Amino acid sequence: MRVSVITVCFNAIQGIEKTISSVLNQSYPEVEYIVIDGGSKDGTVDVIRKYEDRVGYFVSEPDGGIYDAMNKGVRVATGEWITFLNAGDTYYDSQSIEAVFSHEIPIDVDVVYGYQVHSYSYGKFVRKQLPLTFFSEGMPFGHESSFVRAKVMKHSGFDTRYRIAADYNFFYHLYMSGGHFMPVDVIVADFESAEGVSSSDNTVLQTHRESSMINGTYATCQYKMQIISKCVRMMLKKILSVFSKDLVSRRQLKQREQNEEYIPLNIFLTKNHG
Repeated sequence: MRVSVITVCFNAIQGIEKTISSVLNQSYPEVEYIVIDGGSKDGTVDVIRKYEDRVGYFVSEPDGGIYDAMNKGVRVATGEWITFLNAGDTYYDSQSIEAVFSHEIPIDVDVVYGYQVHSYSYGKFVRKQLPLTFFSEGMPFGHESSFVRAKVMKHSGFDTRYRIAADYNFFYHLYMSGGHFMPVDVIVADFESAEGVSSSDNTVLQTHRESSMINGTYATCQYKMQIISKCVRMMLKKILSVFSKDLVSRRQLKQREQNEEYIPLNIFLTKNHG
């Protein structure tokens, strides 16, 4: 059963090689690797060309954003399953894909998903697989920990009207239309997360805005209160960073440890695989 892994990138010289190596080192024998570059000018293309003989499809050209690039990859994919691993991210280990497809997957399953590690400057955390009813608020699993049947993915692709949350839009509507999802007890991907002082603020707010437009909560009282709460946390983070960036990191670590959605990786491994 062939699995198409798609990496999209743009000026990703700092992280592209470790991502490529992570895919090419997978033990699963039927991996088709597709790399869609947005016309990088920083040397990313030179790195990709080093591995071109092991990449099934590669193109470097301008695109209309990350989801337009993903759609390009989807259109050329020939695997029965499609998954994404973006530049800078890696698979958890060399057996990740093999571990997922060692499970018997019923013919009516549209999406298989595992766990995703979130790597921060202050530590690694595993996000729990939340109930699928969480789709009413956001993603119950990580995008890069999921595998979608190609015929399902190719049928609709990603709606490029959304610049940040088109993946949520895809899975949300698939779930609402009766799609079948199957969880597996496998750590799939290691996602390089960031909690910058200011650079990510606009992204956080835009993600929440798009997600709310998708699930129908945009402009409601709930939406407005959530935006206020996010803005207050961002302002507090900026104030603390003036005095000590280490203080910000300690506060973020404490908040992450108190967040019931996340489990420190070492504790997760002890409980689930110990």
